[in-house]
Amino acid sequence: MEPMHNQQTRSSKPIIALVVVLALALVVCAGLIAWRLVARGHTEPVGNPTANPTATVTTTQTTTTTATPTPTENPLIATDPPVKRVIADLTIPQLPQLPTGAITVNGGEYPRSVGNTQKIADDVAAGNVDAIVANCWTQPADEVRAVYGSPNMRGAILQALTQPLNMTQGGAYWPGTYVSIIFFWEELQSSYPCPSITWSDDQPGLGDLTPTMAQWRITRILAVQDGRPIHAGDGVDYSLLCDQECDGMWLPHDANLSYDPAEVTPIRNATATQWDRLRQLSKAHITVEQLSSNFLRVRAVDGSTDAVAYFTDGYSDFWLPCTLGEID
Repeated sequence: MEPMHNQQTRSSKPIIALVVVLALALVVCAGLIAWRLVARGHTEPVGNPTANPTATVTTTQTTTTTATPTPTENPLIATDPPVKRVIADLTIPQLPQLPTGAITVNGGEYPRSVGNTQKIADDVAAGNVDAIVANCWTQPADEVRAVYGSPNMRGAILQALTQPLNMTQGGAYWPGTYVSIIFFWEELQSSYPCPSITWSDDQPGLGDLTPTMAQWRITRILAVQDGRPIHAGDGVDYSLLCDQECDGMWLPHDANLSYDPAEVTPIRNATATQWDRLRQLSKAHITVEQLSSNFLRVRAVDGSTDAVAYFTDGYSDFWLPCTLGEID
C-alpha cells in the first residue's frame, strides 16, 4: 500500500494539467481577438473602457421638400358660364408636300386690297423665316418660327394665296385647300402684313389665343402700360385693349349675351392694383379657357395668383380677336 501523500499527488496532476490547458486556451483566444482588432484598425488595448475607437459615422440624409403652392381660385370663376373648351398649344398639322416656289398673291376681284401681302408671300417662298419672325412681332416668335419653318406649311400658305381673294368684314381672306388665311385690317394697313392662319376647327392656329399667345399679349400690354412698348406703334396701330366700342357688348360672364348699353368695359377703369395682378399673371403658368359666352378666360394653374384676365375671341363689329377687356 502506497503512502497517502503519493495518492494525493497522483490525483492532483490531472487537475493541474486541465488548468494549464484552459490557461493556454485563454491566451490563444485573447491573442486572436487582439489580432482581429488590429486588422480592423482598432489599436487600443482590449478591454480599455476609456479608449476612443475609430467610429463609423452614419449620416442621415435630410431631404428638403418644397411645397407646391395650393392653387387659389378667384370667386368670380364660380359664377362664370361653363367652359366650352380649353385652348391647347399650337401644333403643326400633317400636310402634303406642296410647291414652295414664288407666287403672285391673287387679288381676285379686289386687287387693290392685296396691299403689301406680296412681301410676306415672297419671304414664305424664299424660306426667309428669320425675316418673317422679325417682321411679325405681333405674334409669338416661337409660333411664327414653327409655322413658317415647316416646308409643308409654307407650301399650303402659298397655295392659299393663289386662290381668289374674298373680302370679309374683318379683312382680306384667302381660303386654301389646306389652310385659310386672313389679314385683318390693321395688318393690311401695315408695311408688312402678317396673317392669322387656321387649319382646323378643333386645333388653334397662328393668331389664336393659345397659352403662348396669351403670355405674349400680356407682355405687350404691360409694356405699353409701362410706357415702353416693345415696338413702335404697339397699342396704337395694333389693338391690345377694348375701347369704348366694346361698351355694352362686354359680357363674358353672361352666357345669354344680354346687351347692356350702360355697361362700360372694365379694362377702361382698371386700377393700379388690377394692373399689378395682371403682372402676377404674366409670370404664372397659365391656361386659356373658352367660355360658353365665347369670351376667353386666362388664369394661373400653378397656384401663384388668383388673378384672372378676360379676352375677346373672334372678330366682331366691336373688337378684334384677343383684345383684353377685364382684369380681376
